[in-house]
Amino acid sequence: MRQVGVVEHESLARRFSAYLAAQKIDNSIDASFDPKEEKASYAIWVHNEDQIAPAAAYFARFQTNPTDAEFNAPIIEAVQPSFEAPDDEESEPRIYRPRLTMFWIFLCTLAFFLNAMQEVPMIKAGFAENGFLMTPIRFKLLYDIPPLLDRLEPIIEKQVLEPAQNAQAMAAQTEEDMFSIEGSTYWRGIYHWIVSKVTGGSEELGTESMFNKIRQGQIWRLFSPCLLHGGLLHIAFNMLWLWALGKEIDPRIGTARSLVLTLSAGIFSNTVQYLMSGPFFLGYSGVITALAGFIWSRQKIAPWEGYPLRRSMLLFLAVFVLGLLALQIGSFLVMLLTHQMYFANIANAAHISGAIWGLCLGRLPYFSARATSV
Repeated sequence: MRQVGVVEHESLARRFSAYLAAQKIDNSIDASFDPKEEKASYAIWVHNEDQIAPAAAYFARFQTNPTDAEFNAPIIEAVQPSFEAPDDEESEPRIYRPRLTMFWIFLCTLAFFLNAMQEVPMIKAGFAENGFLMTPIRFKLLYDIPPLLDRLEPIIEKQVLEPAQNAQAMAAQTEEDMFSIEGSTYWRGIYHWIVSKVTGGSEELGTESMFNKIRQGQIWRLFSPCLLHGGLLHIAFNMLWLWALGKEIDPRIGTARSLVLTLSAGIFSNTVQYLMSGPFFLGYSGVITALAGFIWSRQKIAPWEGYPLRRSMLLFLAVFVLGLLALQIGSFLVMLLTHQMYFANIANAAHISGAIWGLCLGRLPYFSARATSV
């Protein structure tokens, strides 16, 4: 049994149910009342899985013109929604809990505070604040670490766990090592290589160092950059969007399929971003755009699943991403004109590839909304 549509008026529900019965499609109406919205809704359920597809097609036409003579049929008996709050024992299975979304929010928040705690002794010791501060947790969770950077990890871990008396000297040595690494060849991404060539540089791609840590078996790095964030505004923005999108997806497709959606989106968008810009990126935004693209697809091909997210919210997110893309294009033009290397620290490759991934997965029957709730 599967839900094929929801309408707000009993007369429409009875009309469509009667039409399905005339087409020899077994169905029933589930009436419910939302006390917060003070509004009733009527869900139409089709009992036979083999009849889901035609019933869904009928409902799509019915939504377009419910008064069409095509849908004239003897009306079935009325259904009455329950206006009394059900017993806790009965209502428990109907409660939607976005458990996986809450889990990801918890992990991202935990990683953010751990990183902030590790930054404090490093900043006090004089480690550079203007650049990309390499904390121990970032060493463990970034997509990759260039081979020449490996030798800095134990030095930084020692400074975080046991601040040394010669911290200033250690910080100066670390900055010197970072400077020498900046002048070395390692995988910095296609974008960096193109800019170097266009501005007259002779930089090599450094393909021999690609996927350094992943080739050592640290496969969690394919996803783990999603858990890291660069600042309070960054994580707040991403977590608000994760909650807005994830709480609609989790209850509809279930925890297992939501996990597949999230992990695949993170791995795909992270890998595209790594190929474009190298290993120093972080944030959940690639998954965010994937979730938005997924909902947009489901609203298009299966409107009866009832994703309530307003198109204005999705449009805002799309405009925001396109604005960031325009900013990066602007920085590219500045480099062409000034012949100076300047990179806008924006993971646009993750944003765009994540959105495309979500749009594609949203069209797969595997991610159809399930009939029962959790």
